Amino acid sequence: MMPVLACTSGRRGGSRHLRWVGAAALAAALSSSHAACPPAGAEYVIKGFTGDTRVTARGTPPDKRGGCFWKTEDGRDLWWNMGSDVKPAPPRPAGYSATGKGALRPGSVYRCTLPGIGMFTGAYFGIVDGSTYRNFDGKRGTYTFDQRTGILRLVSGSSKGLSYQRQSEGNFRVLDERGRITGGNCALNEALSINGRW
Repeated sequence: MMPVLACTSGRRGGSRHLRWVGAAALAAALSSSHAACPPAGAEYVIKGFTGDTRVTARGTPPDKRGGCFWKTEDGRDLWWNMGSDVKPAPPRPAGYSATGKGALRPGSVYRCTLPGIGMFTGAYFGIVDGSTYRNFDGKRGTYTFDQRTGILRLVSGSSKGLSYQRQSEGNFRVLDERGRITGGNCALNEALSINGRW
């Protein structure tokens, strides 16, 4: 709410002075609240009801509403205010590749979401080893992965038929039956164990 001093129109010099002092204080408060965006390259996690979204700060000044500019792991631009739901990201594991090149890392667990729906547990997967995956129900099957194209295909087990395309090591997008990218998004969750409950 706007402070009374910032909108009062008193006629006396003292009142007018207080009015301007109140407006200046408000402007200063807004300025300080909008000056908290992290430097470029800083990694944070935005915690939401559909899971954690890992983002990288772009280092630009905040927008008019105080939002900071971020880049998500799947390449999307995002404006989001620094609040209690934005936490410093945990360190990347040894061997992590920001470009997503190379083989899949054993022990990685990916949780998936669908826009407007939320958690997409049927598409969850974890990489057990160089040829075995595990799904949300704990069942295992085999997969193939093309490092050149980034295409991951689950070829046996209860999740047989699901396909994904890697955007980075921390992010996959779900593909439809024709190989087109869908709204399904799967993010690496470093807090989960390949043998634990997801």
